[in-house]
Amino acid sequence: SAWTANAGLEVKNVNTAGLMFNYNINEHVSIQLMGGIPPTVDLKGKGQIYAPFSATSQPFGGDSGNLYLKNNLLITNLDQYNYAASARAWTPALQAQYYFGRPGINKLRPFLGFGFMYAYFNEIKINAGVKNDLIAAGHMIQNIDDQKAGAALEGKASTGKMRVKADANDAFAPIFSAGFTYDFKENWFATASVSYAKLDNTATISVLNDNTGKQLIYAKTKIQIDPLM
Repeated sequence: SAWTANAGLEVKNVNTAGLMFNYNINEHVSIQLMGGIPPTVDLKGKGQIYAPFSATSQPFGGDSGNLYLKNNLLITNLDQYNYAASARAWTPALQAQYYFGRPGINKLRPFLGFGFMYAYFNEIKINAGVKNDLIAAGHMIQNIDDQKAGAALEGKASTGKMRVKADANDAFAPIFSAGFTYDFKENWFATASVSYAKLDNTATISVLNDNTGKQLIYAKTKIQIDPLM
């Protein structure tokens, strides 16, 4: 059955040290590699995740036909947690920049840049509360598989050993920059810039029963990342 996830994740603000390497092709065009120490970021959850539940039962006496029950069961409410997960974010960027003015003549030189950012996440850790909600959902599904619908609805533990697994895919995003440099001396200058990237990638969460190796839950949710640097 399909799980409905009217939910998503967004990256909260974070600080880190950055490094920029520039190679000047000519006096107006430069290629820049931007990176830094990969920070651990909190992923704030938004929305609720539901699982469909349906059953058919026969009333006492059997004269009125079957009774069909259908409802969506709340698995976890991501809004109630400060964060849903944390991860280490690697986000190097490569861009071309165009500088206005002339070196050695104009001390203040504005520039515009365009390129691509690559995002990679590892060391993903799920919030303990969200993890407990998913484990409870795994036990519910295992109880249903074991023909124990009553135990499933009562939230009882099943015979399974539950494990939660999380991952995020890699993604590329366009990045735009604007800024300026100011020359103090021939070999010294200061630079200031603002960069914006529009990045959407996907996190996958699964719950597995280690006793049987069966995957009981598999859900995808979007990670919304619109960094302003």
